[in-house]
Formats: sequence, structure tokens, C-alpha cells
Amino acid sequence: MNPRVSVLIVSWNQADLLASCLTSVRAAHPTLPITVVDNGSTPALHPAPDVTWIRSETNLGFAGGNNLGLSQCPGDYVLLLNNDALLPGPQPLQTLVHFLDTHPHVAVAQAKLRLPDGTLDTCGEFLTPRGVLYHHGYCQPDRPHAESAFPIYAAKAACCLIRKSALADVGGLLFRDDYFCYGEDLELCHRLWLAGHEVWFVPTEPVLHAERATSKTLPSRLVWHHYLSNLLTTAYDYWSWRTWCRLGPGFLLLLLCGSLLKGVLPRRKKPQIHFTRKCADCDFLPRVTVQVPWRYLIACHRRDFRNTCFPLPQAPKNKRENGN
Repeated sequence: MNPRVSVLIVSWNQADLLASCLTSVRAAHPTLPITVVDNGSTPALHPAPDVTWIRSETNLGFAGGNNLGLSQCPGDYVLLLNNDALLPGPQPLQTLVHFLDTHPHVAVAQAKLRLPDGTLDTCGEFLTPRGVLYHHGYCQPDRPHAESAFPIYAAKAACCLIRKSALADVGGLLFRDDYFCYGEDLELCHRLWLAGHEVWFVPTEPVLHAERATSKTLPSRLVWHHYLSNLLTTAYDYWSWRTWCRLGPGFLLLLLCGSLLKGVLPRRKKPQIHFTRKCADCDFLPRVTVQVPWRYLIACHRRDFRNTCFPLPQAPKNKRENGN
């Protein structure tokens, strides 16, 4: 694999998962630079050979851990890879690199992810007209809808390739440290869209992802507090008043319902990132918004319901979509 690419893995405990992940990366790309962040594990993880190893004495969260490791990642692209993900071979990363090489306007490309039961993990995340997320393809069979590339609102950071030069246009920061876990990839992708970049799903050979293998060891209320707070902060910081008028009522209603169900109080996080906004919401939100029925929002936690695949929004036809 081209030395312009490096891999960044953050691990909190889960030594066995990390060892399997590193083995899969080394089997697929023997000479690829790998940076591993031991995110305050107890006991400390044992450094692996031929890996740049960074130890944090405290758990910085997924966001802070990736920020700590990014400075040690050489190359033009960095592959964010969860410690609970396994590369099946060289094809996924080669496909992502080729896509970013031939589509200079795209800053993030997400690989196809597969759950241990054989169904798909999300093939990218979309907004709905009610301001909540739709996880496209989640728990569905690997069908033709996952065999073509398309723009998405946000990529899942379990396995996605990021163009490092694009980060300079969004304040020079990968994730916000105060996001800790969950929703940090949404905030990054929204920032990139506003700065004039794009985020796409790219069909690859499926990367196995043992979903929530690490986060399920955290208290549920802590996870939901960060998740709901991060959603609220991203909307507050980046949505225009027109977007709030269209999406805000439904978004706030479902945020309230989620807070009551989980027994947490979301709070807006104050630090903001300053960058030049080259796009308005209306320039990209229509491309990454998809209609879903109310029953999806009510029963979105049920895996059997997600076997229904809703149509993707039709992206405007223009030259940029062809990489020109």
C-alpha cells in the first residue's frame, strides 16, 4: 500500500480485540504505518512491534484519543479503524485510496461494514426531514443498494479514510475533545460539508465490525448523555435559522423523548471551532436528506424493522460527481 496512507487505532482495554485488529491490518498491508493510542487502559496494553505506540494515562474518549494519535500519522490520508474492526484483505483500503485520489472534492470515504451476524452495518448516515439520523442499510442483507458510491451526511468512524489536508479547512481539528464518544464523526462531517468538502460511502469488500464491543462496557447513561449532548451541540453550532425552522421542532421533540427514556439531560457544549464556511445548508442538505415514515422513528431500535430499505435522495447531477 502507498506510504501516503497510515492507520490510526484507539483502544481502551480490549487487548484481545486490538491484537486481532492489528493482525488483520498487518496481514493485508505488511508495511503500512500504524499508530495505536492506548487510551488509559487498565492495565496498560503491551506495545506491538512495528507500531507507533502512544500511551495516555487517562481515558480521553474516542474523540480525544484520535486527536492525540493524528499528529503521529504520516501521509496524505489516515484510515480511522476501530479496535473491534477487521480488514478482510488489501481491497478495502486500496478502493478507498483510489476513490479519494480520483475525487479530490471528497474529504472522507467510508468503507462497507458488516456485522458479525452477516448483515450490514450502516452504509453511511443521512438526515431526515425531522432532523434525526437515518442509518442506511443497518442490519439489512448485503443488497445492491450497497454496491454503488453515493454522498452521505456522515461517515461511521469505525472504518473511514480521511484526507488530512481537508482538516486544515475546518480549524485543523479532527474531532472535538469535549465530544468524548458518539456523534464526533457527525460533527466532523458536518464541518467538512460546510467548508466545501464532501463525504461519501464507497462500496468495498466488507470490513467486519463487532459493533459497540468497547462502548457497551461503559455505563449506558454516560453513553447517552454524550450522544444526545453532542447531537444538540452540532445542531446548535452549525444549523442555520432556516434549518432550525424546518428540522428543529421534530429534532427537539425526539431529543426530549430520548432524554426521558434514557433518564439523561443533554447539555450543549460551549467550545466552538472557527473556520470559513464556503457552503450554506441548502447547498448540501438536500443531497443527504432522506424521507422516512414516522414508524421508523418510533421503532428505529428494532432490528427487524430496519430490513426495510428506504430510497436514497437523488443527488444533483453535476461535473463534480464525476470527479471533474
